[in-house]
Amino acid sequence: MRSIKLLTEPSAGVVDRWYVSDGATAVGPVGIELIARGLEAGKVPLGSYVRHEAWKVWRPLSELAVVSVDSAAPTPPYHPRPAETIPGGGCDDITQPGRPVFPDEVMPQDVLAGASDLDDALLLLFNAAVVRTGADAGLVHVVRPDGAVVLYAHGPFSRDMVGERTSLVDPALAAAAEGNTVVAEPAPGPAGQAVRDRLLALGVACDAAWMVPVLANGRLAAAIELGRKAPRLRASELAVVEALVDALSYRADHDAW
Repeated sequence: MRSIKLLTEPSAGVVDRWYVSDGATAVGPVGIELIARGLEAGKVPLGSYVRHEAWKVWRPLSELAVVSVDSAAPTPPYHPRPAETIPGGGCDDITQPGRPVFPDEVMPQDVLAGASDLDDALLLLFNAAVVRTGADAGLVHVVRPDGAVVLYAHGPFSRDMVGERTSLVDPALAAAAEGNTVVAEPAPGPAGQAVRDRLLALGVACDAAWMVPVLANGRLAAAIELGRKAPRLRASELAVVEALVDALSYRADHDAW
């Protein structure tokens, strides 16, 4: 039997409203004690991400929880699951943490359920994209009337990057404005190098880096930049992110965000 101790507790004067996401769906707002009970019952995976209502970034739930196991309790037998063949070749252990999920395993509309506006939807999309691709670093540039600004960030120096402004003539954002996805490998061009440089400013030297534009109501609304140290980006992973973006664009067009 396992027990969970969260390293944070409700504080006086602080609203106890949290969101938790496994990368496919987001639930909340809920109290922190409910999340703890869900962890103990096995209904909330320890690999989930959590965000307080006041935060601008998601954090791994494992950073806020300590798991202890009763050594007297019997240990269930371990039965490894068989490897799964990846479309297009190769073999992937489906029990591997951070395994990329293919488009038919993702319900993009579920990821965005509960989003009240475009900024909220971008946060849910960003979290899902980071989880599904195992990204070590990422940025969300949202386009405002006076230019693009980093709204959300994931990486060691994410707090420093939030609020940074980027010119719309930046090579990557210029490509995004034309609806083009940028993949910065194997040899990055000007747009790919711009993405890599920003991810490096987040504190991560990424071998794999890419940018996906987000269009809403026929115009560029945002650009999602993601990267990881290794391995290289697979087409199936890019398809997952693009499916999420398509779902957001559809919601934006129909909900008039």
